[in-house]
Amino acid sequence: MDTSTNRNPKILIAGAGPSGLVLALALRRLGISVKIIEKASTPSVGQRGPGIQPRTQELFQALGVLDDIRRHAISWPPMRSYVPPEGIIPLKTFRMAPAGNPTPDRPIADPIALGQDVLEGVLRAVLKETYSCEVEFGTRLVSFTQDAGGVDAVVVKGDAGQEETLTQRFDFLVGADGARGIVRKQLGLDFLGESRPSVKFIIADLRVQGIDEDHWHIWGDSKADSVMLRPTGKPGLFGLVMTLAGSDIDYDAIMKDHTVLQNTINIITGRKDLNITEVVWITQWTPNIRMTDTFSVDRCFLVGDAAHIHSPTGGQGLNSSVQDSFNLAWKLALVVQSKAPKALLNSYNDERLPVIAEMLHKSTGLLDRTVGDTSTTGDISRWERGGALFMFGINYRWSPIVVDEQDGDENPTAKAESPKDPYGIHIRGLKAGDRAPDASELKNIRGTSVRLFNDVFHFSCHTVLVFSSAPERYSTLLAQLAHYPQGLVSWIAVFPAGVSGSDTEISHVGAGFMILEDTKGHAYVGYHRRFEGGCDIVAVRPDGIIGAVVRSPEALEHYFAQIFA
Repeated sequence: MDTSTNRNPKILIAGAGPSGLVLALALRRLGISVKIIEKASTPSVGQRGPGIQPRTQELFQALGVLDDIRRHAISWPPMRSYVPPEGIIPLKTFRMAPAGNPTPDRPIADPIALGQDVLEGVLRAVLKETYSCEVEFGTRLVSFTQDAGGVDAVVVKGDAGQEETLTQRFDFLVGADGARGIVRKQLGLDFLGESRPSVKFIIADLRVQGIDEDHWHIWGDSKADSVMLRPTGKPGLFGLVMTLAGSDIDYDAIMKDHTVLQNTINIITGRKDLNITEVVWITQWTPNIRMTDTFSVDRCFLVGDAAHIHSPTGGQGLNSSVQDSFNLAWKLALVVQSKAPKALLNSYNDERLPVIAEMLHKSTGLLDRTVGDTSTTGDISRWERGGALFMFGINYRWSPIVVDEQDGDENPTAKAESPKDPYGIHIRGLKAGDRAPDASELKNIRGTSVRLFNDVFHFSCHTVLVFSSAPERYSTLLAQLAHYPQGLVSWIAVFPAGVSGSDTEISHVGAGFMILEDTKGHAYVGYHRRFEGGCDIVAVRPDGIIGAVVRSPEALEHYFAQIFA
């Protein structure tokens, strides 16, 4: 896979927000050439959705950018509400979620906060410096046509009076161009849902003096006037969220006049010592809760806000957008490389649509509980987060491409029609379609300690785990290795604690095979002991999802027959 050059792009990505950048990064990491364009002439400014959930951090780790992101991010600060009307004496100090403890299967326990503009800058830098892919700003998609062989896109580059129009052919087009983007509109897809014009927010990045940077500060009543100031990790810079009651509010004056903004904040907070020294970025926002009923039309796909928009309460939006791109990228790469049938791409819509529908339901419920009719003044429970919102439970158990022998040979129609639990609230056990757990303190035959996430799973390939030390379990499985494209499947024998692989008959079986001793039992607890019916073979997809849980080589071959051409 060539990741050093980016010539003859196969995929056009329209939009360079988080979803577009993550898709470009994932595809370039897999050796696919891409063109990523952004109609804005310069990078965006503003914190916007700053929350990065633990599951999304795992995906950033798989892309090799988590360390870069963490260098700029901060932990979520505790929240502090104040006694009116002076607004100086703290009423309550609390956290959205208790601090988590890393475990062998969940090494990342807590969300982090990072402004979207900074996140985008980190991703752009890695794309440019490592993968020779640079965002083309000031370039907009104006139209496209698709046929059985590809997509012809017309793009315009440059400012008015100096525009250049180009027509270029791609294998696929991905719309990451937001709620007003052209891709969804030209595909003729409806944006189904609702607007909440009665709920209005002013959102801004402000430099503020007179307040500590260790807390997220809250004044006022969510049903009336309120001000929230959240530290960003940049000295003196806070993210503002302000709600105002009444139909006669002059929002334009507040946003355009520094003095009016300052006076409004002073009145709501009761604080005269808060001094706004700079308005970095400001906008007005009204909730829209919408999604399309399909995320793909033949060779064109939608990711992120181009496919779904929603309330930021719960911190699911940016994370869902990143996970859209992560789900799509590895499938697109295989198809572009002619290593998978084009039908594999149908699973993107099959898998993501129910997850996003549930995400809209959750974030809308949190919006109502936090600032809507069901919110209660002084009730800090409306700020509670964590749990399912960390997104560990998101699954694709209903997916037509996953295979699970624990319940016998499942009827594909029955699986598709079975009740779905996309966030994993009520599911038990571990099945195909679930997030693959991590496991630490495994040891290879050289005695080196490894863990699944850091050293075994790779975004470039499937990983097959076999929980057995019996040589007969491997003869047929290893023979299958030659059937699959080279470098796209790695094989791991996981031995129980106390059983070393150095003296076994399968210790030298060739490239692409690794033997690990589960010295503390973490892998067996996380996987094998949670499986039923003698299933000891697990295929983990490049996106960290379990693709198959089987007991037989034939069932594993059935799974891979859907993946590879």
